[in-house]
Amino acid sequence: MLSRKDILILGMMIFSLFLGAGNIIFPPMEGYHAGTNWLWAALGFILTGVFMPFITLIVVTVRGRGEALSTDLPPWVGVTFWSILYLIIGSTFAMPRVTNVAYEMAWLPLNIYSGEYSHIIFAVIFNLIGMGFMLKRSSMISTIGKFMAPILLVLLIIVGIGVIYNPISAIVAPSSNYAEGSALVTGMIGGYQTMDVLSAMAFGGIVARAFAVNKVTEGKTIVRYTLAAGATSVILLSGLYLCLFYLGATGDMVAVTSTNGGQIFSRYINALFGAPGLWIMSGIVMLANLTTLVGVTSACADYFSRFYHRLNYPFFVILFTIATIIISETGLDTLLRVTIPALLLIYPVAIMLVVLQLLRKKLPVISWSYNATIALTTLFSLCDSLKNMGILPESVETILKRFPFYQEGLTWLIPVLVMLILTIIVGKLSGKKA
Repeated sequence: MLSRKDILILGMMIFSLFLGAGNIIFPPMEGYHAGTNWLWAALGFILTGVFMPFITLIVVTVRGRGEALSTDLPPWVGVTFWSILYLIIGSTFAMPRVTNVAYEMAWLPLNIYSGEYSHIIFAVIFNLIGMGFMLKRSSMISTIGKFMAPILLVLLIIVGIGVIYNPISAIVAPSSNYAEGSALVTGMIGGYQTMDVLSAMAFGGIVARAFAVNKVTEGKTIVRYTLAAGATSVILLSGLYLCLFYLGATGDMVAVTSTNGGQIFSRYINALFGAPGLWIMSGIVMLANLTTLVGVTSACADYFSRFYHRLNYPFFVILFTIATIIISETGLDTLLRVTIPALLLIYPVAIMLVVLQLLRKKLPVISWSYNATIALTTLFSLCDSLKNMGILPESVETILKRFPFYQEGLTWLIPVLVMLILTIIVGKLSGKKA
């Protein structure tokens, strides 16, 4: 049995694992564009950026690890999907980006050292610190939950109080997509772009491992504890997003000259706190990136170590740490250009794997639903990925433009749901005939 303190520590760990720098710098720009409709936009963002990953986390934790969601697919499909997912969210794309965001937003503004080799020195030190936590896997969860997460939360509360009690600008009218459509729906699309469902698939295994260490193995007990711990994360993340949306909505003074949410966030904090604001911002970004680096890389190492018994978990931790350091030298802009098409390719598949798992007991012919739905999802996702890279054939794009939600990047949604319904209907009919 877990005590309330254990559940709280686990909840704080889940919160800090999900809270990467992207989750901090993305909402302010959304809030700025939402303007007077910032609250509805924030609620939409929370629906897809908090609750959808939370549901995924529960499903994965109950199954023990993310890979269990693909057991009804051909083995080669599952291995291909999970290998791509872990490489994308790990040292190939996302973790080098995490390193570079920490460098550009947390280290450079302090002006402590910015010489010729400052980036590689920072990347080495930052990743070696992360590796130290990962190698001590037994104490990693408690360290993040007991120490790193509370410090991060205190810094965010300081910012939140300052924003609420001393906003720097009046709220302006909605702009961009928020001026043309529903703030709730636009906010939901913004939350979808956080890609936290992918992270939840990796973090579910970490949470399951925490339960295993404490000898919690019964399904209903795992669900109850995950709901309790996850509720802490949901409340904290939701409160944070509300504050960040309000920050963006009241940040016109700094937002008009900003090109991204990170600039709005840093300039707003500077306007509120002056020079000490730089240290607050650096502390938030550094800790947010470090906890994400530790959680994701640990999950990646755990996955790949299961393929090669001679190459164990510590080996892959060291390998991925070295790879992250090397790839981070390509620069943040390059990594962003490459990461987005890769994420567009696998994110819809990840969502449908969770949906199928939730419906699994209701599917008359499980293999039909899984194979047909995932195949169609992959086809549409590939088109979205090629479109983002600018190499999708014009004839194909002309066809895709006729589908609902094309402009929002959700072309796959309606066709895939129709396919899922068809497999259920056909499965039931074939069962009756038999």
